Amino acid sequence: MRHLRVVCRLADSGSVSKAAAALGVSQPSLTAQLHRIEDTIGGPLFERSPFGILPTPLGKHVLGRARAMLADMDDLLGSSRRYSARPGPLRLGSVRTVMFGAWLSRLEELLPDRQITTQVDTSCAVLTDLLAADVVDVIMLGRCDDAHAPPCPARAVEQTMVYPEPFAVALPATHRLASRDEIQLADLAEDTWIIPPAGKEDGDLAVLREACEAVGFSPQVRYPNLDSAEIEQLIGEGRGICLCAPTVRPIPTTVIRPLAGQPVIWRRALRWRPETISRADINVIHQAFIDTYRATIADNATTHPWWQTTPTAHPTIHAPCA
Repeated sequence: MRHLRVVCRLADSGSVSKAAAALGVSQPSLTAQLHRIEDTIGGPLFERSPFGILPTPLGKHVLGRARAMLADMDDLLGSSRRYSARPGPLRLGSVRTVMFGAWLSRLEELLPDRQITTQVDTSCAVLTDLLAADVVDVIMLGRCDDAHAPPCPARAVEQTMVYPEPFAVALPATHRLASRDEIQLADLAEDTWIIPPAGKEDGDLAVLREACEAVGFSPQVRYPNLDSAEIEQLIGEGRGICLCAPTVRPIPTTVIRPLAGQPVIWRRALRWRPETISRADINVIHQAFIDTYRATIADNATTHPWWQTTPTAHPTIHAPCA
């Protein structure tokens, strides 16, 4: 079952390096493990492409069977927990964020008697699938609007923690617009956009395209398989621009500027199934997140010269439900 989860994570990540990071192993270790799995099954499961790795015909067959088997196993484990009197581990899923370590530390202080296990991914769609399959109890999403976002699974509910969260844009310090206090999206028509790491599509790229097309251009998108450090380096070297949340930390040789009119906004939300986690736990998770979010804003966003004079660029934070 562990090997089947590795194969599914590789397919969802679309990249050996991203899958290795999500699984907490080195890339050479994961590559060696994949070779052992392929030797056992009898053929290659993935092939390289310009956009990462793609499943072979054999890989598609194995993935179809693996997902069904894993869903059955997860359902068995989830249903079995209902007969146990002692609380099991709190299984937390989250999108990648600069706040994750601080948030997790805060949660472990607030829930000292609970073991917290984590699943981190770049894609809200992957996390939603993990919730639907009962691999995690609760997920934190930084998701786009309802028209493009992965739908909430059956029996699951969503609770907003931050909305709206207006996105800014990271520009090279030498960019022609770097001296402006606010950027019009239409003025970025000739720029190259760097997008987050490739993986299962979750609507984020569609939202960017829609916002750009609404002001008259289609974004030129490049470099789909880079991690955060590589993206920051490319921006600093003048190779492109990127959307960023107000929580983003200062980046050398880069400036962060708000987008006029809030053309791209995000929602930070929790999703969970009520039968697997209590309302009390959800409120603790929610409060710990927004406390961490406020602290991160205070550390990072307030360093921008435009922050105090541009209230429209500030996110709205929501307290837990009573």
